[in-house]
Amino acid sequence: MKARDGSEEGEKTELLYGVENAVSRGIQFMQNAKKQMDLFGDKNGPSIIIQFPDIYKNNYIAAKKRGAKIRFITEITEDNIHYCKELINMVTEFRHLDGLIGGIAVSESEYMTTTTLRKKERLTQVFYSNAEEVVKQGQYTFNTFRNMAIPAKQRIKEIEKGVKREFIDTIREPSEVWSLVHGLIGSATEELVILFSTAANTFGIRQEYKEFLNLLSKAAERNVLVRILADSNDPIKSMIENLKKEQEEEEEQIKDQIIDIELRNKPRETKLTIIVVDNSYSLTIEMKDSTATTFDEAIGLATYSNSESTVSSYLSIFETLWVQSELYGQKRRME
Repeated sequence: MKARDGSEEGEKTELLYGVENAVSRGIQFMQNAKKQMDLFGDKNGPSIIIQFPDIYKNNYIAAKKRGAKIRFITEITEDNIHYCKELINMVTEFRHLDGLIGGIAVSESEYMTTTTLRKKERLTQVFYSNAEEVVKQGQYTFNTFRNMAIPAKQRIKEIEKGVKREFIDTIREPSEVWSLVHGLIGSATEELVILFSTAANTFGIRQEYKEFLNLLSKAAERNVLVRILADSNDPIKSMIENLKKEQEEEEEQIKDQIIDIELRNKPRETKLTIIVVDNSYSLTIEMKDSTATTFDEAIGLATYSNSESTVSSYLSIFETLWVQSELYGQKRRME
């Protein structure tokens, strides 16, 4: 065992090896917790707690009885769901988070962590500290993961009933947004609607426009219904129209194979680019600088979601503007 005493009396930070040392320190940690016990562990964690009741389960129950609030986070899977359903009744709060590795435990005065949790096996190595700064850091780490996690009951419902998990993600990195644009359009199978923001260079430099047009062309080739609303002077309009002319002029081009992209003038100004795919996913991109010459400089925050209410709201906005555009067009033709 390697140990390093803190600078203040009573502070201790140590790395413990071996089942006996690791388990002994863990029991002491659980018995010392008076106000709170925050824990997260990977998908193997629940099986360890339930399979070793004298070490973990009984101490969880005892801590809760003496008034300690127990918050627990793990990755709930089809394999460990039966352990999680038992554990959910032993803790104050239970949440799910994908992809957790190892585990930590932090109380009001102590912190422990391990890098590896093996299914139905006791711990063999742990890091322990009661140093104030280490405990604070542990609490911050736990709270960060908790804010990312979802309620355990929601995850259990997803597994047992096959319910789709809804999400709303905010994306700040332009490269991630551009990658998402590629992925969404590339995944479209039925319908793709796009409302371009009011900006002279919606997607930055012309090369990025060409990439975008290529994505749209491939979607249309897959028989995806593509509808676009853009300003009358938006470069994407002329590029799509030119593409159609080129195809129509090809002597061997079969009429039914001509790429069909419906394009209308946008009836009003907007500061968002909205993309809705298959009535299932929406991506909204804030355009902060219409004079920018690159995609990175042009965009602000982006919001990506599969929430039914969010997607349907953006689709409703598009459909309203689509109808308005047709009505304005009819009015102009009659004048």
